[in-house]
Amino acid sequence: MSLPKYAQVAVRVRAQIADGSLLPGQSAPSGAALARATGYSSLTCRRALRVLITDGVLVPGTSPNARPRVPSRATPGERNCAAAAGALSASLAALRRAAGLTQPQLAEIVGMSITTIGHAETGRLWQSRRFWERADTAVYAGGQLLALHDDYRASAVPVEPVATLHAVPDQEESNFPPPATPVTSKPLTCVTFTWADGTVTTVYPPFGGDTGLAEQ
Repeated sequence: MSLPKYAQVAVRVRAQIADGSLLPGQSAPSGAALARATGYSSLTCRRALRVLITDGVLVPGTSPNARPRVPSRATPGERNCAAAAGALSASLAALRRAAGLTQPQLAEIVGMSITTIGHAETGRLWQSRRFWERADTAVYAGGQLLALHDDYRASAVPVEPVATLHAVPDQEESNFPPPATPVTSKPLTCVTFTWADGTVTTVYPPFGGDTGLAEQ
């Protein structure tokens, strides 16, 4: 039996990736370009590209109008993180169905939106640990979802926190241009830490005394 037309287009793109015609990080042909090359309609070719994205062969472009591209080569840490994320999202979907719940029903139980449930089941894992605790209870997972969530968080590639120092000039100095050399005598007003999960924490030292910190 011959493959459907969109599947034939998908096979063509897979072959280009396999033989090195399309390299990691490179954009895939557009639907229009595939239509010219295959003689099929642009709708058929765009369907093939969507299927390849769903299968993980391609990844979406950097903007809504950008062409999909071949995934960049991942490091071992990134592959472990991707595998942990896939296990977590797939388990939520499977356990929800096994519990006889629809996405709207699960959303109502955990007190979240249907969009949040959909994102969690498709690998967009920005939800808090509290969400996974509630979902674990709702689908009778017995701690399985929570353990998978913790594995996913542990597999994330660590990023060192970045400290940004902010110093406010004295009122008298504000009327003059900044000095040519760094000033080290101004007191530190705050420190901002950006963590691996995107959380930003700002720490303010106590005022009215020597904090022991100075701008570096």
